[in-house]
Amino acid sequence: MFPRRVLCGIQPSSVPHIGNYLGAIKKWIDLQNSGDNLIVMLADLHAVTIPREPDVLRKSVLETAASLIACGIDPKRSIIYRQSDLYHHTQLAWLLGTLTTVQKVAHIPTYKSKVKDESSIPLGLILYPVLQSADILLFKTTHLPIGEDQIPHLQLCTYMIEKFYHYYKQNIFPVPQMMATETNRIRSLRHPEQKMSKSDWEERSRIDIMDDEKIIREHVMKALTDFNAKISYDRQARPGVTNLIDIYSGITNQPVETIVAEAEKENLNTGAFKKRLAQIIIEHFRSKRIEYLKLMDDRSHLLSILNDGRERAHEIADKTLNEVKHIMGFN
Repeated sequence: MFPRRVLCGIQPSSVPHIGNYLGAIKKWIDLQNSGDNLIVMLADLHAVTIPREPDVLRKSVLETAASLIACGIDPKRSIIYRQSDLYHHTQLAWLLGTLTTVQKVAHIPTYKSKVKDESSIPLGLILYPVLQSADILLFKTTHLPIGEDQIPHLQLCTYMIEKFYHYYKQNIFPVPQMMATETNRIRSLRHPEQKMSKSDWEERSRIDIMDDEKIIREHVMKALTDFNAKISYDRQARPGVTNLIDIYSGITNQPVETIVAEAEKENLNTGAFKKRLAQIIIEHFRSKRIEYLKLMDDRSHLLSILNDGRERAHEIADKTLNEVKHIMGFN
């Protein structure tokens, strides 16, 4: 009944780190190259749940877009656009907001984890999950490549689809299916008990995919491991070394068992393994970094790509929003 359509959303927080790449972006490119109908949304509205410096936000949107295109998102095959360029997102979010309650949103774990003081909750935190559902339904998305932490948001979206049908007796939205990524979540290089994050104040905790060779080598060589020089995979006992093996596996597509066996065969210690991993990362992103720098050097071309994406996304979004408004009695 509904054509297959994949929505990929990413907050524009400048250049993505290697965890973003292996956990999401690499998967998106594979989906695109296999023929999927891909929409890539730069979620700048979600990025201002709390205020951000305007100039930083503008720059981050372009850096994120350039990174995605340099990595392989093809604007001719996929739609890439800025969320804020379509008013449809916020208008549909308002309409969907009439179908749910604050209590329903407050049960979402990511919401609860961000609420520090219940006497002073930013309204953006409450509206965020509703806007996310609007993002999904605006394009009648059938498939979402997301992590397990996003399952409660997907459940809220499904709940809204059910409520819309209950009130208006119109089945106009597909129930989106989760497409789990196979890559293990990449951890912080300095604190492997935590996930890699752009919000970590310690820059050596991550590798941004467009970092230069010197920074990549430095961050890999300074990655926290342990006193055991051998290479072995044990997430509980050896989280640091295991994280490096996960990165190696994600970049090369080699099974973990093969990587460990080869390291043992060559008698590699952690220092030698780090050197090899750093070089693999550098080679993997070398041509991508060159393309990224070219795109960032031609701002008008980059903006033209986003403007074209906006027009193509607008065509789809307009049909959905008009359909919803008609059903709800607005036109």
